[in-house]
Amino acid sequence: MNDIQQRLRAALLFPLVFAAIWLNGCSREQGGRQEIRSEGVRAVAAESLHVAFSGGKFGYIDPSGTMVITPRFDIAYVFRDGVAPVRVGEKWGYIDASGSYIIEPQYTQVTPFKKGYARVHDGDKQIYIRKDGSQLGSLKFDFGYHFSEDMAFIALDGKYGTIDTTGAIVIEPQYEQGYFFSHGLGMVKIDGRYGYIDKAGNQIVPPLYTEADNFWGSRAKVKVGNLWGFIDTTGAMVIKPRFDDAWSFIENMARVRNNGLWGYIDTTGTEVIAYRYDKAENFSGGYARVSKRGKWGFVDKNGREVVPVTYSEVKPFSGGTAPVRVATRWGYVDTVGTMVIEPRYVQAESFHNGLARVSLKGSQAYIDPDGNVVWSEKPIR
Repeated sequence: MNDIQQRLRAALLFPLVFAAIWLNGCSREQGGRQEIRSEGVRAVAAESLHVAFSGGKFGYIDPSGTMVITPRFDIAYVFRDGVAPVRVGEKWGYIDASGSYIIEPQYTQVTPFKKGYARVHDGDKQIYIRKDGSQLGSLKFDFGYHFSEDMAFIALDGKYGTIDTTGAIVIEPQYEQGYFFSHGLGMVKIDGRYGYIDKAGNQIVPPLYTEADNFWGSRAKVKVGNLWGFIDTTGAMVIKPRFDDAWSFIENMARVRNNGLWGYIDTTGTEVIAYRYDKAENFSGGYARVSKRGKWGFVDKNGREVVPVTYSEVKPFSGGTAPVRVATRWGYVDTVGTMVIEPRYVQAESFHNGLARVSLKGSQAYIDPDGNVVWSEKPIR
């Protein structure tokens, strides 16, 4: 599966996915952090709340571990754009940081709000809604993506076009596939090949490529024959196809593979980190996870192994620490590789807004950066 397929799967947050990832607690995009009164306790930023499971239901705690939204939901997801999707019975709705419904449970499938809009199922069709519950325009469609640069691709009768933030069709459905807009360009599929259009539907990059990705950091990866290269927003091939595999630029670095080994290049195509890893992940916060001979560690953008490649498993850095697994237990290291929280957890996640979710002595819990338990599902003795 290539990176665009993984991103699209992650974007389609329908009920079964919500059930699987409620504990993720980590969103790359932080919505508007307006101050909202939380059940009479104190004003909190919605995105600082964490999902917590207690008594068979889901609620939310604040960074101190105080339960500020009483557990009463069958499934709950993290706050994004100031609101959170929750399920009661078989229906989904949305709450604010006070725990009050802004949209009563009524939909069978939903996505999180992003930039003021969410996509929900209305019968066998999909629609976009605003936070007041009103429908965006009158159009009902078969499938849609989230808004990007004030445009969204939607599908009608097997063809993709675009709508704007009023819900009006801008580009009539005509493409075999359409994805997102980035740097003013949207990737579309025409006669089995990928190219790029502008927001008016003008073809900017002809459909030449059997595989491609959206623009990330003003570069898009494209496949020519069996090799990957990168084009710029004019369609010029700025990094010639020479990679067996390649991922898009994140933090101005792209992971690329040749002869079975992974390294990293910068936006000029210069090799920054040599091909020496069996596996490699995207950079996040200045560090990337890398693997050799079944062990994992981290490199910085200079290729320095800041955390030695000696761990059974690692998860991304956040807030200056990263979860690492030693044998069967998880602990946390800092950016120079020092173990700051000793391995003692059965499971552990990256820190998010000051807390990390862990599994300890048969209980789900949240810890602070010092390793203190601030909340647990069950008493920990």
